[in-house]
Formats: sequence, C-alpha cells, structure tokens
Amino acid sequence: MCPLTYVKTLINTVKIMANLIKIKYMRKQLSLFIISSFFFINFSTGQNIQMVLDPLNPFQKSSLFNLTIMNASNYSGQLSLKAVLKSRGGKILMIQESIQELTANASKSIRGEAVQYTTNYMDNTFAGVYQSANQLPPYNYVLCIELIAIGDQSTRAEECIEYHAADFLNITTVYPPVDGEINEERPLFVWMNVDPSPAFKYNFRLVKLEEGQNPNAAMRRNNPLISMDYISGSQLQFPSDAPPLLQNEQYAWQLEILFSDEKVTQSEPSVFTFKETEEYIEIPRDLSYVDINDVESGISLYAVGEFKFKVTTDKATTLEVQLFENKKKEKKQIQLDENQFKAGIGENKFELDLREQVYLKHLKEYPITLKNIDTGKSYQFVIKYVNPDYIK
Repeated sequence: MCPLTYVKTLINTVKIMANLIKIKYMRKQLSLFIISSFFFINFSTGQNIQMVLDPLNPFQKSSLFNLTIMNASNYSGQLSLKAVLKSRGGKILMIQESIQELTANASKSIRGEAVQYTTNYMDNTFAGVYQSANQLPPYNYVLCIELIAIGDQSTRAEECIEYHAADFLNITTVYPPVDGEINEERPLFVWMNVDPSPAFKYNFRLVKLEEGQNPNAAMRRNNPLISMDYISGSQLQFPSDAPPLLQNEQYAWQLEILFSDEKVTQSEPSVFTFKETEEYIEIPRDLSYVDINDVESGISLYAVGEFKFKVTTDKATTLEVQLFENKKKEKKQIQLDENQFKAGIGENKFELDLREQVYLKHLKEYPITLKNIDTGKSYQFVIKYVNPDYIK
C-alpha cells in the first residue's frame, strides 16, 4: 500500500474511533457523577448547603454550571453563583455568574443550556477557540464554583474539580505508521488532531532506540535527533541539516501539544523501523585490481563486496588500510579486523574484505587511506561500496 493510500485509510479509521471515544466518555462521566453523588464534601460555613459538581464535559458547549445544590438548612431566597475556569497554572480563562432561587430543605439541579448566566472571557485566545470549536479546547483546567446566599453573606460554599486533557485528547500519529517499516531516509512526519485549531502548537521530538529500550525511557533519556518547537499544522518534513536515519534502526517520535504557550499533554511515543530499499545497478561483479601507484588522490572507485588493489615495490614492506565514514562534518574511522598487508618485491595483489568484517551501506561512499608503514607514503581516495546482492 502506498503511503498516501495508507494515510487516507488511517484518517477515516481515526474519525470513527473519535466518535466511539465520545460515547465512551459520556458513559464515563455518568459513572463518575453517580459515584460523586455519594462522596461529596460539605464546604459550607454556618449553613448546611452542599454542592456536587458534574465532571467537565468537553464535548458539550453549555454553561459551566452543571451541579446539584443540596440545601439542608432553613434558608430560602436567592443565591449568587460564580464559576471560575482556570488553567492548571492558575491563569483565569473565563468567569460565569448566575442568580438562582433556593428553597429551604430542598435540592436544586442546575444544568444545561437552560441555565441563565453571564460570561466574561479573560483570555482572548481561549475565547476564540472555545467559541469556534463549540467545545472546550484540549487543556488542563481547574473549575471552582462559589455559592453565596444573597442577603446572608455567612451562607456560602465552594467546590473545585480538575479536568485533564490527556484523558480525552484525540491526536494520532499517522506516518510513519506505528510499529511499521519505512524506506525513506528523511520521511515526512504526519499526525492528526480530530479537533484541530490554529491556536494549537506542537513540540516534536525524534530519538533513536537502543536495543531493547523502552520508548518512554528513550524519550526521557536519549539525545533527540530532531527537536523542534511551536510547529503549526499537522506535519513536519525531516530537516535537511539533521543526520539521516540508519539502516535497520528503530526510532520513536512524540508530540507535545501546546495551547496558549502552555503544554497541555503529549502523545504516546510512536515507534518505527527504517529499512532502506536497495537499488540495483549494472556493474561487473569481478572488477580488476586497482594499481595504487597510478591512483589520483581523492578519486572515487567501486568496490563490489571487496576492494581489489595491487602495488609494485622494490623492497618488502607492509601496507596499512584505514577506512572511514563521513559523519556530519567529520570522518569516523571504521575498525577493520584485517587491515595490514605484507608486500614483497615486485607486483603484489590484495583483496580487502568489506562484506564479512564490516557493515557498509549499498552505494555509499567511504574515504580510504593506504599507508606504507616503512616509507610513510600514503594514498587517499574514496570507494563506493556495492552490495553484490544488488547487481543486475
């Protein structure tokens, strides 16, 4: 299946799952309300008036007043209700106020669109998202409701509840697929937020997994290969200045979701494996020996599974081979088990094994140095490694 078809199929699946999540959420809230009805705390002072707050419902836009007032006192009259919605950091986002009538020794349910209230938005960004999305944006909230009896300031109560966005966040990593394999060295990362908004920003992290390492531990401990903050939209092209993915290695990537510059939650790490699709080329399997004495410095030569070279000397000597890999802006030496060759007087032919003792990437270039240990003379050039399995 091509990446585009895969992405379209996954998006449709996620939308169906999002609807199921909403149904599951409503059932969860009903259960929580039933439980909370049995375990409420009396916050009143002087009078026996108690409030039981419903859990916040992010999928329904209505007043913040969703509660039951239980009046076990002789007070009858008007109540002033004040609901303050704050971020977990303490920033006030919205205030609603309502006047309600209360009867002595009775309970009163205050819920839904029928509640009369006034609203003051304290944060413009929050107001825009809340009004356009017709629901609470994914955020971590604290909702506090204060009750004061009008005409009797000693009769009051206050109750607070918390809302965690992570419980209801509908963000899905789309590509690379979870636990899948890709063959692009620099892939396009794609994710989907079922309830997108321009006010949401994303922090992106990519790490390489060590063998047997837990993805969550890797995200905490490993140095990120890519770390980018405040991304708008739902995709990120692999940066050109970041090191490419390595063959047969596992990686994990994760998103942090920001609203109004505050982190609200993060996605689960998504793991994938990079396996490069090898390119077939037409080249003779049995290349001739390269005469080192005639090689120009810096020239690029093919090596099919091994590098075949010859050298003519007028006395016995030893040649030492050093193989390197280009890493960013520096060369890293590759350790060779057999890197010295004894040369006698006259012409000498050698084969440097590059298939069994090291792992080299197909069609990648590697700098190489041949040094005469006795004279100190060295030859420097580049070999382009060809995997013999990918020759037409």
